[in-house]
Amino acid sequence: MCAATKARYSRDRREVDEGNYDDVLADEANEDAQNDTQNDGEDNDAEEDEDINAVIVTQPTTYNVTVGQDTRLECKVAPPNGGVVQWSRNFTHFFVGTQKPFEQILTVGVDSRFSIPANSTDLLIRGVELSDSGSYKCEILQTTRKSIEHILIVSEPPKVIRLTASNDGQVVEGSDLLLTCDVSGSPPPQIIWSRDENGNKRLTEEDGEFIKNTVFIKNVKREHSGKYYCYAFNGVGSNQAEVYIHVKGKPRVHVHRTIINSAINVEAVLQCAVHDDLASHIRWYKDGQRIEDSARQYNISTTGQHSTLTVIPRSDSDFGTFTCEAENELGSHNRSIDLVQSPVVEQLQVDGPRISWTIHSHQPVEQIEIQLKEMSGDGEWRTLSIPVPQGRNHEYDVVYSLDDQLQSGKYEAKVKVKNEKSWSAHTDSAFVEIEAQPQYIQHASVYRNSAHSISSSSLILAASIMYLLVRM
Repeated sequence: MCAATKARYSRDRREVDEGNYDDVLADEANEDAQNDTQNDGEDNDAEEDEDINAVIVTQPTTYNVTVGQDTRLECKVAPPNGGVVQWSRNFTHFFVGTQKPFEQILTVGVDSRFSIPANSTDLLIRGVELSDSGSYKCEILQTTRKSIEHILIVSEPPKVIRLTASNDGQVVEGSDLLLTCDVSGSPPPQIIWSRDENGNKRLTEEDGEFIKNTVFIKNVKREHSGKYYCYAFNGVGSNQAEVYIHVKGKPRVHVHRTIINSAINVEAVLQCAVHDDLASHIRWYKDGQRIEDSARQYNISTTGQHSTLTVIPRSDSDFGTFTCEAENELGSHNRSIDLVQSPVVEQLQVDGPRISWTIHSHQPVEQIEIQLKEMSGDGEWRTLSIPVPQGRNHEYDVVYSLDDQLQSGKYEAKVKVKNEKSWSAHTDSAFVEIEAQPQYIQHASVYRNSAHSISSSSLILAASIMYLLVRM
């Protein structure tokens, strides 16, 4: 009871004590009736408000947005301003009406990216981040609550964060190589590995072992050197990175010719080259014995990765096997060259039924042979002697056709040559195919009356005989 009512009630009580008690009771009854009538009106208004519930017109939607974009989650209410709208995510309230809850500000702070646009009940998110993905609930705060949930899917183009290689890409031949490609993106990107080898060649299971975002290559070789690429893609976009792999190893020696013909007092030049990124020490050997730079019959000239050995044989013992060896901190490698007096046959080639080759010999060539064997069945070797052509500058170029010597078929052929010192070694096999020759039909002369046919030569002979008889 309020103070004024209490005062009035006290006054009335005093008046009751001093006046008519029945009149006071009648007045109080009238006031109570008026108060009851007023309260009944207020209760009816409340019931009418509860009967008019707002609804959400917007349907639940899945929003697909890329990182950095703005998005607006819709929540239209009917009738407009029909109730207070609350936005929440994962049971955390974002907004009640247009205000953030006090506990949200305390725990999360004010994030200006989230707002309620003017004259709306939508949720606006500016500069969407990957962490914004999730379910967002729009709810009307009323006796009968209404709500919908939107799904926000935030996509992010792939990005190669880091591409690394074992030992920063400087690996030793024979060791293992691990490439790792760290990527980001949503949905999670797929990774493809490739290598710069005669174009961009994709790596397969034959090249290495693939585990998640890595590729493991065992026992790397020199030819594994080069650029490697990591490609990341996820349907939103793509990104790539590259790393250079340098495989270091022991040197590799290459010789221009493995066998060289010379003669006594004839200078021979032996050459080798070293394929190596590291500095290598080059040495020459003769039949296993190291050649010293001071040896008179030898001259060694080395420039960078190339070395030349000049030999002037003084006797038969100066011929033999010469070896070029290169060595670096990772190991050594060598190749050998035979210096001989016998002929050297090179560049054996086949063109249809023709076979050609080149002979190197400082001594006169005495004999050339081709050995042939038919490849079908159990063919036996047969030998053809070839005429010796004229040589020039101790070289003989030979071209010989086999189509008149052999029947049609496929043959294996080898060549060897003899000079005044000895026979050469057999060449590697060449394969010759002889095609069948077409058969031409010869037409005979046909006479209708052979008995009366007289050739012109017979007429000339008869006329000559008649002339002689007349003269006699």
